[in-house]
Amino acid sequence: MHRLINYLHFLTLHIAFRQVRLVRIMQGYSRYLPSDSAAAGWGWRVLDAGRQQSSAGQVYPQAGHPQGYLFDPSGRRVLDEFQIVFIESGSGYFESATLPHTPVSAGTALLLFPGEWHRYGPDSKTGWRETWVGYKGSDATRIMHQFFSPQESILRTNRNTELVELFDRLLHWVDQDITGRDQIAASHILLILAFLMAEKAVEPNSGHSNAAIVRRAKAAMLQQLDQRTDLLALARHVGCSYSRFRFAFKQQTGYAPREFENRIKLNRSRDLLLHNGLSVSDTADALGYSSVYYFSRAFKRAFGQSPQQWLRATISQGKPAMP
Repeated sequence: MHRLINYLHFLTLHIAFRQVRLVRIMQGYSRYLPSDSAAAGWGWRVLDAGRQQSSAGQVYPQAGHPQGYLFDPSGRRVLDEFQIVFIESGSGYFESATLPHTPVSAGTALLLFPGEWHRYGPDSKTGWRETWVGYKGSDATRIMHQFFSPQESILRTNRNTELVELFDRLLHWVDQDITGRDQIAASHILLILAFLMAEKAVEPNSGHSNAAIVRRAKAAMLQQLDQRTDLLALARHVGCSYSRFRFAFKQQTGYAPREFENRIKLNRSRDLLLHNGLSVSDTADALGYSSVYYFSRAFKRAFGQSPQQWLRATISQGKPAMP
């Protein structure tokens, strides 16, 4: 009888501990895993994972992350791993070296690629709840480059329930201290990517879907940033009328085609000014602007500062005004 009471007491404590751990994982949790040679040979390796709630008006990103995961003074970051960041609730923005500043909302997955600079964060009025996993490996690299691309870093999905459940299970296994933990946790990444891939493929006649049209148009724009795109010719090139082309762009990106092109160029201009050391005049020429005046006016309209003001603020004070 005494043993039974002790066992029941142990079982009660064990259940309570698991409930506390589950609540911690559900509300706020992050884990950065040490190197594991066995996991590296598996082809998929979880490097970090977590979940955090950022309330409206809260400083973002929250403190406590390792140095290699912090954003720099200009508000951007470059990782040496893949990441999936899933926005469970709330809204915010995302931009990268490939994509312009784009609003994102609940049910959006952000794909981050090694070596690709990016910025993202919640709207100060809504905050957001995000869950993420960082990973690398030989099989992971093959899958990511074969089926995904930086041009499609923003994936909107209707699979919120399934994806949250998969992330819950992944975080549960990351939190375990058992043999095979890393391999079991990593198996969930492929399932998450499979759901995201399925969302990309649901449109009939996908070669002529709005997503495919915009994907091809984005690639063409990125290859000729030194020119002003002939949008009518580009619509013919991707195989649709201009009215559908414009509608598809607005639907997929939130921007009209010309507005999207300008956002790409203005994003690139900050790189050329800050990291390539080009003058304002040379930057305007490199991006095909007809004059320095027009470039400076567009830059100030987008970012609230002239190119010279933005550059001085970035170098001397840190984070510049965000669009």
